[in-house]
Amino acid sequence: MRYTYQDSTDLPVQRDFIQDINDLIEIAGKVLPLENDAIEANEIEKKAISSLENRIVGLEKFANDVKAYVKSLSLNAENVEILDCHNAIMDACDESVSNGLRNLKKELEQKKRDYEFHINELEQKLFPLLNSLFENGIYGDTRAYSVRLDNGIMRGDLKASVSGVDYESELLYRNEPLFMREVHGNIQLPIWTKAGIIHKENKVKMVDVSEFMITNIDFNGTSHLELVFENKKQDQQFKIIYDSQDIQILHGNSDITADKTLSQSIDMDRIEPLGLELKKYLEMSITSQKLRKVVLDGRDAVRNNEVFDCLKIIMEQYGDIVRECIDRGFVKNEITIKIERTDGTRTEKYVTKEELFNKLAELGSEGLELASILNVE
Repeated sequence: MRYTYQDSTDLPVQRDFIQDINDLIEIAGKVLPLENDAIEANEIEKKAISSLENRIVGLEKFANDVKAYVKSLSLNAENVEILDCHNAIMDACDESVSNGLRNLKKELEQKKRDYEFHINELEQKLFPLLNSLFENGIYGDTRAYSVRLDNGIMRGDLKASVSGVDYESELLYRNEPLFMREVHGNIQLPIWTKAGIIHKENKVKMVDVSEFMITNIDFNGTSHLELVFENKKQDQQFKIIYDSQDIQILHGNSDITADKTLSQSIDMDRIEPLGLELKKYLEMSITSQKLRKVVLDGRDAVRNNEVFDCLKIIMEQYGDIVRECIDRGFVKNEITIKIERTDGTRTEKYVTKEELFNKLAELGSEGLELASILNVE
């Protein structure tokens, strides 16, 4: 599939932009009411927590002031009755304050538990709604992957960022091990081995790693990629490190690429394309993705009720494409793309600015703000 503007220039994202923009607005329509309700509830709970904390501080200060005053009055007293009265006041103050603090702290802990419960409840509602957006609908983000073999299952973590919005997702690739041959066919790597009947000598041995299991893949989203794979007996392990234009291959702790003799036996024409195949695997072979965290400028966006601010940043990426669609289109109030299928069939798909504006206007002032960012006002 090929996606272009109406003038046949390729879209910067090769996706069905019209579908994505409708999905984004639909998600915003479901998410914003939840966050607005949470903001109101959180304000009430935060005020209650703050009030209890102030009451605790006030009671402690009052007790200290009372005891300091009583102590000053009886500082040089020798009369037994005065000293008895001093002790009785101190004991009564301690008992009263202790009871008061115990009740206040108990109430405070309950309020904090209620607050955490409501935050967790909000996450359980928001994350499933946001998950589809963060699966494929974030444009221009940088994605770092970390995949591991875990009890025979290929699992992974995704950490991505775009313009101050960071998010993390749990990934599942497959319910069985991944072998080297499945990623890039047959590959052989050289190692030193002892050979000879009478006199053992070091000789170069080519190891077929096609049936080796991949145990770890780490990609920082730009240029650094590490691949670890081992045989079924787990007594031989290789690591290939791609870093910009440099490739390093390790057998255990031995650097094959630094060995002049061994390096001559490495078929770099087979190794170099492997890095591209691995990146493609990381992006295209995900079977399930579960959003677990969204952060804005280092702060938890859900906990701090900043999901709307995240949506504004995401909308900016869409707004740029909307403006370009209108500039390159033939009808100025329509956002139109062309879709070219693999069989050569070409179709157009569009949505009017009014349609998108009306949907966003239903969300109130926040929707109107999003409409402006989206360039459909």
